[in-house]
Amino acid sequence: MRIALCSLLTALICSVAWSQPTTYATPEAAAEDPDFATQGEYVGPKRAMQVIALGDGEFEAVIYAGGLPGDGWDKTPPQRVPLDADAVLDLVDANQMQRVDRKSPTLGQQPPAGAIVMFDGTTETMEAHWQSGRMTDDGLLIEGVTSKDRFDDFRLHLEFRTPFMPAARGQARGNSGVYYQGRYETQVLDSFGLAGAMNETGGIYTIRDPDLNMCFPPLAWQTYDADFTAARYDDAGKKTADAKLTVRLNGVIVQQNVALPHKTRAAPNDEGPQPGPLYLQNHGNPVRFRNIWVQPRDADKEARRPRVPGFERFATSAGGDAALGGHLLISELGCAACHLQAKPAVAAKQAPILDSVGSRIRPDHLLAFIGDPHGEKPGTTMPDLLAGLEPQQRDATVRALASYLVSTGVVVDRVGDPVAAGRGKELFHMIGCTACHAPQDGTVVSDATTIPLGKLGQKYTFDSLVGFLKQPHATRPSGRMPSFGFQDGEAEDLATYLLREVILGEAGVNTKATFYEGSWKTLPDFETLTAEKEVETFGLDIEASGRTDRFAARFDSYFIAPKRAKYKFHLGSDDGSRVLVDGKQVVLYDGIHPHGTRTAEVLLEQGVHELRVEYFEFAGYESLTLEIEGGGLNRITIDSILSLDPSGQMAEPLFKSTFQPDLKLVQQGRELFTSVGCAACHQLKSLPTDATKSLVAPAMKSLDTSAGCLAETPVAGLPNFDLNVAQRQAIGRAIDELRAGPQEIDAAGLVHQTMATMNCYACHSRDKIGGPEATRDAVFKTTMQEMGDEGRLPPPLTGVGDKLKSDYITQILNKGADERPYMLANMPGFGTHNLPGFVDALVALDQKSEAEIAAIDQPRDELLSAGRMLAGNKGLSCVKCHTFGGQGAPGIGAIDMQRMTSRLREDWFHRYLMSPQTYRPGTRMPASFPDGKSVVPDLYEGHPNTQIGALWTYLADGSKARPPIGVEKELIELIPEERPIIYRNFIEGLTPRGIAVGYPQRVHIAWDAGTMSLALAWKGAFIDASKHWVGRGPGKQGPLGDAIRSLEKVAPLARLDAIDAPWPTEDLREQGYRFLGYRLNPSGQPTFRYRAGEVTVEDTPLPEVDDSGAVSLRRQLQLTGPADTAGLTLRVAAGKKIEAADDGWYRVDGEYSIRIDGPAELVSVGDGQELRVPVSLENGTATIEEQIRW
Repeated sequence: MRIALCSLLTALICSVAWSQPTTYATPEAAAEDPDFATQGEYVGPKRAMQVIALGDGEFEAVIYAGGLPGDGWDKTPPQRVPLDADAVLDLVDANQMQRVDRKSPTLGQQPPAGAIVMFDGTTETMEAHWQSGRMTDDGLLIEGVTSKDRFDDFRLHLEFRTPFMPAARGQARGNSGVYYQGRYETQVLDSFGLAGAMNETGGIYTIRDPDLNMCFPPLAWQTYDADFTAARYDDAGKKTADAKLTVRLNGVIVQQNVALPHKTRAAPNDEGPQPGPLYLQNHGNPVRFRNIWVQPRDADKEARRPRVPGFERFATSAGGDAALGGHLLISELGCAACHLQAKPAVAAKQAPILDSVGSRIRPDHLLAFIGDPHGEKPGTTMPDLLAGLEPQQRDATVRALASYLVSTGVVVDRVGDPVAAGRGKELFHMIGCTACHAPQDGTVVSDATTIPLGKLGQKYTFDSLVGFLKQPHATRPSGRMPSFGFQDGEAEDLATYLLREVILGEAGVNTKATFYEGSWKTLPDFETLTAEKEVETFGLDIEASGRTDRFAARFDSYFIAPKRAKYKFHLGSDDGSRVLVDGKQVVLYDGIHPHGTRTAEVLLEQGVHELRVEYFEFAGYESLTLEIEGGGLNRITIDSILSLDPSGQMAEPLFKSTFQPDLKLVQQGRELFTSVGCAACHQLKSLPTDATKSLVAPAMKSLDTSAGCLAETPVAGLPNFDLNVAQRQAIGRAIDELRAGPQEIDAAGLVHQTMATMNCYACHSRDKIGGPEATRDAVFKTTMQEMGDEGRLPPPLTGVGDKLKSDYITQILNKGADERPYMLANMPGFGTHNLPGFVDALVALDQKSEAEIAAIDQPRDELLSAGRMLAGNKGLSCVKCHTFGGQGAPGIGAIDMQRMTSRLREDWFHRYLMSPQTYRPGTRMPASFPDGKSVVPDLYEGHPNTQIGALWTYLADGSKARPPIGVEKELIELIPEERPIIYRNFIEGLTPRGIAVGYPQRVHIAWDAGTMSLALAWKGAFIDASKHWVGRGPGKQGPLGDAIRSLEKVAPLARLDAIDAPWPTEDLREQGYRFLGYRLNPSGQPTFRYRAGEVTVEDTPLPEVDDSGAVSLRRQLQLTGPADTAGLTLRVAAGKKIEAADDGWYRVDGEYSIRIDGPAELVSVGDGQELRVPVSLENGTATIEEQIRW
């Protein structure tokens, strides 16, 4: 029994051991398994693949479009395919892939000065920094250790390697974790090829998934670079702010400034204010670590550093160009304002223009911002010029400077509209503001790359912020805040939302309003009227009358003129109005008229003034507005400064100012503005012209990079930017380059530096650099979800100098554009003066001339017709997605076809249509020429270049081009197939008696029974009946086809005294004309019949097709009447210029050709010519044949 029990236990133990997945801790050991050599990453021209080993020769292939995660993948869902080893190799060969072994850009990164080396492969660092630390024989730290060191805020670099465990699954496959302060874990797991979850590498366990799965294959060295900010606690131990964590996995940000609301599962330490250790978890798998260092940091101090997104994104990460980042900082911090520097490649940032700043910025903000710029607005690029001064001296200087600036104007408040604030919130989170600024809807984005807005409500009034939003370059000319070209009301809505905490509230009454009922066409004498209603209102509120027509109003109030000055009053109204100040008329805009504005100027003394505004409305639309400007007031609505109090004192202000400027300090402030260095950067009209000359500073290239502004703590009297270590070092590197001599920058460098400077990379990528950060990806929205990222994210700028015409690039950079209605983020304007050389550099780098553009030997009309057909729903179906002149495409509404040739280069257009995916991987644009063959094989024998050339020619007609068939929303196309179609209705260009005839030969006419003339001829499609067959059928319908020719405008037959006599213009009925109807031949072709006096005419137009397939018209006129009918003349053609050609043909205005049997005479009539034929009715009849081709 005992032997049997032992045998059973042995069998169970062996069975358990046998079932454990094979684990390889080193690449050398893993080489024993052939699957190890097959698993990994592969890259091809259009696709990339991650191959996951599953054990026993089985794999899962994860196929990505465009490239690998973090390196070209277009974010479309990957395809997952189970394969064996042979199938993997077949897939690699079929997609022309090569195996790659990626390395993290931070792999092997050395610790910076001041960092604590936690482990460098030596026993010394292991024993010094880790409790019960263990090492492998080859110098790697073994999992399951806790650091002796304790940390608050810190930056961590750590390298790790997961084992190869092909048969293991889920959390049993290479599991460990890195715990910050022993409280918060970023997971370590062999999650290569998985979707990316919070319990996989890059995830914050139980808190957040990584933005991207950047995990490398097992046994590849990987890196974590993390910035940890400890939670904040008050003196009572209560948490006031969550800990935050930014994580880079293998050099790519996968967690951006994520708040950690609680400790993660299995954390050894509870949350608390005490510093904590690093803990590397032991989960039973041989995960190894090396090159671990920690750099303590002060997150609160770092938050004060100037925030320049381009520097933070491209100069602070591993492999970043510190010198380029330094040049960027030199530009953005305005260093050249004091230090002489050779002309930089990118225009340096100019400080705000401070003319009339007192009318734009609230006094309290000016005082606070001058006194502590980095405390008032962390991240500002404005230096603290008063750092190091004694508190008393600093306070006195600040008050003098603020008093001077406040004296340049007067701020005026007004209440905002909550409904407008709601619209403004939508705008702010839709049009692109959050690409640079922090969202205000709870979305968390990177602080480092966020341009701070500061306390806007404490800084701006409604009017001043609206003015800035509409014209940002008026005060900030460098274009870093671009212009969005807001439509009516949008800037007001946005300002209301941004200032909502201050300006939303109930508007107090400040005006006495008296209303009268009556009907006037000019302003009445109000003294003789009896009031219908008297109320108190806020401002000039005509809605308070309760009427919309036939009423008058008088508004009485008071206002204070801030100083003796000339004031402009801008009075707008529909209908009549006038303004009186202190009983004297200032502006009169009387009478019945639509809304308009009249302006007048008057000199007012400082103090209180009485205001009266008179108004009447007759009928229709009603409006009344009054704006005032002058005396330090920017142009504002006067409602904001009115008062019912004869003293002029306004009701309770929206923002209670605690700072009262001291007029005695204004002159001192003006002098300080120059002496402390403000004038070196800021423009201000009231300064003397030589204000900046008193400042003497060494040239840039001669600066000591460890002193002056670059010292850790600059001495008193020098600007203090609160630079961090990385910023000081980067500027030092740039100065070292300047010292070495003039810096040449190539086109690629100029483009990159410009895009980094202007923060273009926040929206656009170029050459796989930049584009929306992971945390900002969701802020880009679309109205067309079906388009995916292509309809949501601004387009990549790779090859943009090849794609777009240079003048168009210049135009959109200058003023912005909104070409993609489905994409809610707008392209703003930066001002091309801020982008010297940028467009030329794009063209030099990108532009190609590689397309085969065919020279098409075909009449232009036929070319346009072919292009129109291709654009329509029977060709390449461009109308299915693209609008045309704003019409059609109810679905996607892609870029308007009428705008294409003004934007795009023809060479690029040809190449793009041949292979859209080559130029825009992942695009929804279909391939119209797969394998070089057209999907429309019957046109030009399916030749792609000829078809694309025809389409380009058609689109190049822009607004003159006829809409492609199918763009109409309810097209009812009449198609003559076997017999002609007669369409009697209102035809464009004809009298109401027009008759259109469509022939199966695809040449059509419109005959006018009101003028007895063959009025129009055209080719291609016949007519769209929807206008007359849907609803009530209003208006006239034009031909649906192309090559439309206007032939005759009046009856072609008349009796003249001489062949060159003027053609009759009398009414046709007075001339004896009568329409006799039409008859159809057996084929359904009509003959139109009419009488011209004693002559009966039968007009038979017929289509004709020659051997080449070209269609034309043959027209037969059969005349019957008395044989002695004298002076009968047929006018064959009329035009500006008629030229005789070969074989009896005549060319009319270069539009069409006509030939007639028999003699014809060319006569001059006025400034034109006519082709006339004398007609003789021998035996009472005559037959005339015409041929018309075009």
